Amino acid sequence: MSNSSEKKRVDTIIFDVDGTLFNGQSLSLPIFKNCISILIDEFHYNLPFPSDKKILSQFGKQADDIFTDLLPEAPQEVINSLIECVQKTEIFDLQNGKGELYNNVSDVLGKLKSRGYKLAICTNAPKGYFNAMVKRFQFKEYFQVMFAAGLFVNKDKVWMVQEILKKLNSSEFAVVGDRHHDIDAAKANNGLSVGCAYGFGLEEVEKADYIIKEFNELLNIFP
Repeated sequence: MSNSSEKKRVDTIIFDVDGTLFNGQSLSLPIFKNCISILIDEFHYNLPFPSDKKILSQFGKQADDIFTDLLPEAPQEVINSLIECVQKTEIFDLQNGKGELYNNVSDVLGKLKSRGYKLAICTNAPKGYFNAMVKRFQFKEYFQVMFAAGLFVNKDKVWMVQEILKKLNSSEFAVVGDRHHDIDAAKANNGLSVGCAYGFGLEEVEKADYIIKEFNELLNIFP
């Protein structure tokens, strides 16, 4: 779907973060690898070390799913220690200026806001990591509503999108993201979906209504 009437009906754009706004690979991949190495040594865990591709394929999922998928046979104490190690290090690095948004993100968000669109965030990120990112990149300057899975118990993106739409009094919206969770949340709530082919979901975005290879292509979709 790409006709102009579809575009004009949208008044709200809801964004995922990792793999959509934030290029988490350079920040988080080394952290994951280091923390896994530490815990393998500490707990004498002998299963194969996950590949970079396997680690990157987890980005964008909810935290508990990420770590149980990476080390599926690890005892819970290992999983808990890995979550703590990764999240503490990510927060520390963000607070110290590490990590970058994708090219043109701030500029495009500013232009979409000036065009009158209501902007929101819907992410699976844990609370501390998300709060550090909000502060690091001054997200409050652009977004009216920001929902993160780490702020709620057992809530998915379908539910979060519903709540965002209630807060913004909107029903004509699009979800922009790089994982199937984003596409599913848009479709479940009768909205448009924009898949980010540059993110971590790869073929997961193939069923989106629009697919972009660079963030600034959004300016053509939302005039």
